[in-house]
Amino acid sequence: MTTTDLATMAVGLLGAGAVTTGAALLHPSAGWIVGGVFGLAWSYLTARAAARGAA
Repeated sequence: MTTTDLATMAVGLLGAGAVTTGAALLHPSAGWIVGGVFGLAWSYLTARAAARGAA
């Protein structure tokens, strides 16, 4: 994994955490919903990349 890959992953995780935290500050259950959506999207993209042989 290159430095750019690690930086991109770190920024993505921090961004997802920031959005989830912001939604949780508005309403606690909204934070769980947003976090779940990010988790589902992450697993879909990871499975798609693995199926293509990229991972």
